[in-house]
Order: sequence, then structure tokens, then C-alpha cells
Amino acid sequence: MHSMSVAAEAGAGGRWLPARRSLVIGALFVLTYVALALATRHYMVRPFGITSWNPNTGFALALLLVFGPRFWPALAIASCIANLAIRGVPAMPFTQLLVPVAITAGYCTMAYILRGPLGLRIEFDRLRDAISLVLVAAVGTLLVAVVSVFAIRMNNSIAPDDLWHTIMRSWTGHLLGVVINTPILLMLSDRRRFMQLVRQLPRVEFGIQLGVVAIALWLIFASGWANPYKQFYLLFLPLIWIAMRHGVLGATLATAFTQLGFIALVVGSSLDRGMSITEFQMIMVALALTGLFLGMVVSENRRAHSALNKSEAQLRAVVSTAPDGIITVGENGLIAAANPAAAGIFGCRVDELVGRRVQEVLPDYQRVAASGDACELTGVRVDGSRFPVELSVGVTESHSPAMQIAITRDITRRKALERQLTQAGRLAAAGEMAAALAHELHQPLSAIRNYAHATQAIARDTGSDLPAKIEHEAARAAEVVQRLRDFFRDGSSSFEYMSVNQLLEGALRPMREEAGKLGIALTTHVTCGAVNLLADRVQLEAVLHCLIGNAFDSIHGSGAALREVRVSAALLENGWVRLSVSDNGPGI
Repeated sequence: MHSMSVAAEAGAGGRWLPARRSLVIGALFVLTYVALALATRHYMVRPFGITSWNPNTGFALALLLVFGPRFWPALAIASCIANLAIRGVPAMPFTQLLVPVAITAGYCTMAYILRGPLGLRIEFDRLRDAISLVLVAAVGTLLVAVVSVFAIRMNNSIAPDDLWHTIMRSWTGHLLGVVINTPILLMLSDRRRFMQLVRQLPRVEFGIQLGVVAIALWLIFASGWANPYKQFYLLFLPLIWIAMRHGVLGATLATAFTQLGFIALVVGSSLDRGMSITEFQMIMVALALTGLFLGMVVSENRRAHSALNKSEAQLRAVVSTAPDGIITVGENGLIAAANPAAAGIFGCRVDELVGRRVQEVLPDYQRVAASGDACELTGVRVDGSRFPVELSVGVTESHSPAMQIAITRDITRRKALERQLTQAGRLAAAGEMAAALAHELHQPLSAIRNYAHATQAIARDTGSDLPAKIEHEAARAAEVVQRLRDFFRDGSSSFEYMSVNQLLEGALRPMREEAGKLGIALTTHVTCGAVNLLADRVQLEAVLHCLIGNAFDSIHGSGAALREVRVSAALLENGWVRLSVSDNGPGI
């Protein structure tokens, strides 16, 4: 029961803390909004209360962008209080409410469009965000100005001749507040990032630049040596300087500083407080937009350059540490760049490899480049020694002129391992073939023993051919052993031309006597006896002996009345000859 009450209290506190924080933020916003509105009452169109500078509107839009449209009541309350403080209580209260209603509805709509469909980032670090902010603010503040001025005109307070001029002054006042103040407040919403950017500003240089801005303001408004309208271009020079050096942060800070100095000097000057102030407003809008867009372009370019440098550094690290050689070849066939691995492969330094013709180290380079496939070829080291290399070539399509990237790999060790593996495979096969070898040698050796025994029995018969048979079988056994030894040593075979009949006659001759002893009928069925073959006779005879011997073992002792092993030969359509051995044994 106690744990449940604690959880309930924690849940209530979790809901109360955000609400209390929202109330504090809303109260501070209302106080700041009203204070800024009262501070900028100078040069307003009387008796309409249309101010020329509206930093509070930029503050309002920043609040709605950062914290969301749920703070619209704070904006409505703040605009109502500011409206009453500047214009007083009107005779018709409902028209007085139209101005704060227009401001609240207009700025909430702008915040929704910017954060929703346009996807403005609170970090305000993209040129797209600056363009979206200016376009939406230009249209939104114009609508707010039109509704506000027409609401005031409902009391017939504005003459028809002054209507559009009053709308223009109200619009530029709202737009200036957004363009100058909203970007700074958006960047300030992330205090850690903002302070990091501020610390990156060179203080002495930035201070000198702001001093130049102050001097330009003094020359324009306080020196009296020329018409201020004709000298306003002087402010663009230091602002461009600041934007090019410090990006969007420096440009927005300098623009805000310029506006503050501009307001202070205009308030203290003898300028006409009527129509002339509108021209200054338009020039200030142009100055603010120039600084904002130029600074954002500079900041984006710097971030892109920094990202490019980082990417290049990562690529250089990957290339320099790659185990394979990477060579860049220009259109003229000269090596433009190489990594340390490539220099090591060709036995030289990187600077010795760069500038050489690629054919000097890779003679078959063009053939591989034309094929587009990875190939094995011979490379040439700087000292003239040759070695096996694997090469693949690609083309950089985005680069002009086109460059070729060659990936090289020294496969000397791999080739040695392959040779060792082949030799090991032959040795392994030798073990498996040992049984076949013993089986194959068993027949001629047995015949040799039998013939030798018979020779002793009929030694007096000089017409016997037994010694010749003994010599033939011994020679055949020696030939089998020699062929197998050659095969296991280097994989070589001895090919010779023979007909199918010659092959089968030589292979079946020693098997017929054994078949007779076992009571097995060894028959042949040949349809292509005159066809010539190019083959290793000894290996084919060994295979046939093995198959026929297995067939003998299969049907020997099976008890069948007819025991037959048939050897067939047939010519296939593709030019091959098929040899087959079949028996009538019990099978597997």
C-alpha cells in the first residue's frame, strides 16, 4: 500500500513539473514580449500604435517553433497586454481584440507550417531553413499586417491615403523582428552548441568588425556630412566582411547590433518621423536578408568543406592501410597516385612509383582494363623481377577527366600455397590409389608366378611361349607403376592414339583367364570398334581392370547359374565414347 502511494506521488510530480515549467516559460515570455513592445514605441504611426521595429514578433515565433503551438495562450495574453499598453482602451473593445487575435493566429500558423510541412530544424543550420523562414514570414507577416491595419481602420482612424503606407510599415516591422531575432533565438535554444559557436569566434577580430559597424552608423546618422539615405550602403561592407569570416552566427549578431545602433541613432536624430522611416525599414530588411543568406551559405560551405576533409582523411586512412595495392592511373597511362602497399608490391617508394607508365609494372594492364574482370597476370618489380599478380581495374565515372583505379595483389605466396595444396592432394590421392595399385599389380604378378612355375615344369620344352608371357606381364606391371608414379609426381599423363578395339583387347586379355577360372563369362558389345581415341592407355586399362575386378567380386559365389560380365562401348552424339561394365550379380 505504501509503494502504491509513492508511485502515485511520483506520477503526479511528473505531470506537475512540466506544467510548472511551462507556466514559468509563459510568464517570462509575456514579460519579455511586453517589455520589447514598450521599448520600440518610438516612431510609431500615431494614433494607430503601428511600431516600426518589432523584435517581440521574432521572439514570439521562436517560442512557438521551439516549444510548439501549445504556448499560443501566452502569445495571446502578451499581445493583448502590449496592445492595451501602446494603444490604450478603445471605444469599441471588439476591434481592439482583432489585432492580438490576428497576431496569435498568424504566428501559430507560421510556426505550424515551418515545423510541419517544411521541416525547419531548430538548429537553424541549413540554407533551406533560412529560405523557408523568410518566405513564410514574408507572407505571414503581410497577412497579419493587413488584418491588423484593417481592424484599426474600422474606427475610421486611418485615412484612405495612408492605408497602404501604414500596412507597409506594419509589415516591415513584423518582418524585421522575425528575420533579425528569430535565427538568433533558434540557435540560442541549444545553449551548449550556441556557446561552442560563440567561443569559436575570434573575439578581437569580431570586436574590430563591430567597431567598423558602429563607425559606419555614426557616419550615416550622426556625422551630418551627407544624406543618410545615400550613405546606407556603407553598412553592407562590414556586414559582408563579418558574414564571410564568421558565417550565419556572426552575420545575425552583427545584424542585431546594427539594428540596435540604428534605432538608437534614429531616435536621437532629427529625421522625419513620418514617411522617411519606412525607407529605412526597407533598407534594413535588405541588409538583414543579405547578412542572413550570405552567412548561411558560408556556414553550409564550411560544414561541407569540413565533411569533405573528414571524408578524404578517412579515405586516405583506408587507402594507406589497405593490404592490397591501389594505383590511380590517368588518361595518359601514367600512375597518378599509389598507396604504400602498391609501392611495397613493386619494390619501391611511393614517389618512385608515381609518374611511371603503368605498363612498366603491369605489362598486360590494358587487356585487363578492357575486359573489366579480375585477372591473374605477371607484374614487374622496379628491379626487373617478375611475379604473379591479381589485377582488377575500375573507372571513376564522376571524375573528369576519367581516372582508372587499379587494385593489385601479390599472389606469389598464394600460388606457392596452391602448389603445395595440389601436391598434398596428389599425396592424398596416392593413398587412395594404393589399393587400386595393389589390385592392378596383383594380376600380372600372379601371372608371372604361375608362368614361372610352369616354366620350371617344362623347361625342356624350348618351343614354349611362357617366357615371353612372363616378360610381357612384367613389363605391363612396370609400366603401370611408372605411369602412376608420374601422375602423383607432377600430374602428367601419356596420351596416345588407339582404336576402341585395341584398348579393349589389351585391357581384357589378362582378365579372360581369371574369368575362366571363376566360371564367369566375360563378353563385349562394341558398336564403335574402329573409332580412334586419344587417351592414356595405361590409366584406362587400370580403370577397366578395377571395374571388371569389382564385377567379378560381386557375382563370384552368388550361386547364379549364369554369371556374366559385359563390357560395352558406344559412340555418343557429342563425339565421346562411353565405356560401361555391367554384371548380373545381386547388386548393392
